[in-house]
Amino acid sequence: MLHKISIPTPFPVGPVNVYLLKGKDCLTLVDTGPKTVEAQEALEAGLRAVGVRVEDLDQILLTHYHCDHVGLLENLVEQSGAKVYAHPFTEPLIAREPAFEAARSEFYQGLYRGLGLTEAQKQQAIGQIYDYLEYVGVAHVDVALREGDRLPGHEEWQVVYTPGHALDHLSLYDAVGKRMLLGDHVIKKISSNAFIEPPHRAGDERPRMLMIYREALRKVQTLDWEIGYAGHGEEITGHRDLITKRLADMERRQANVLETVRSGKTTGVEITLAMFPRHLEQLTLIISETVGHLDWLVAEGKLRVEDDNGLWRYFAVEE
Repeated sequence: MLHKISIPTPFPVGPVNVYLLKGKDCLTLVDTGPKTVEAQEALEAGLRAVGVRVEDLDQILLTHYHCDHVGLLENLVEQSGAKVYAHPFTEPLIAREPAFEAARSEFYQGLYRGLGLTEAQKQQAIGQIYDYLEYVGVAHVDVALREGDRLPGHEEWQVVYTPGHALDHLSLYDAVGKRMLLGDHVIKKISSNAFIEPPHRAGDERPRMLMIYREALRKVQTLDWEIGYAGHGEEITGHRDLITKRLADMERRQANVLETVRSGKTTGVEITLAMFPRHLEQLTLIISETVGHLDWLVAEGKLRVEDDNGLWRYFAVEE
């Protein structure tokens, strides 16, 4: 049995949906909400409505490490002793390992420098990233889940690795019930941002998140399901048409980015501000969106990138 609980967040995206799975001998919470008093109270009330306390939880599954999905984990584990399941990439993030945190900070400094952000813009963007950490406790993953695994205690649910919105993103698929638990992989009324992330292993190439996301969308599009439970908003039906629309929207935005470069904008920040002049308060999001399309255009040979003393400049490759 599946129960949806809506949790308030202080973010523009609005409430986040968490889900309680009631198995024969197992209670699993999928995601937690942010670390706020209001979120904790809403979660406890939602659990009470179906006859459950936080202390009764056996397991917590994290779809991905974003503060609105993992923030209360530390509190909930302390209260319940629940075992935590997540992708292998989640552990260093949720544990806040100092070396990992330092490497992430260095990555974003280098990224924003290469894109041409001013010092003030860099501080704004990095500040936005670290402001979110105020809403996340420190915890650990007990069991790493990978593609094809079954969720213990709920064997009908199979793990599907769906990276792109986050590199550690997991979804769950019930082939018999024709259902999916989607996290933020697919949302009905808004498109998920493919956040730029550093590689999880030192020396690896930066992951091209939008390209990764597109492939994961196509994978989920091929699966046979009738209802999807998303991390935000309403349930999803007709997923093949919705994903086709999302992919077409990406194609249109890619064309707009290419035209912006052809108009004479050559640095990442110039292209970003030209594309999203009304969303400067969400600098990290609009940078991720732009860089995702620049990566895609470079990979397709439509753009080339040149290093101008540490500043990356993008130029159209004319046919």
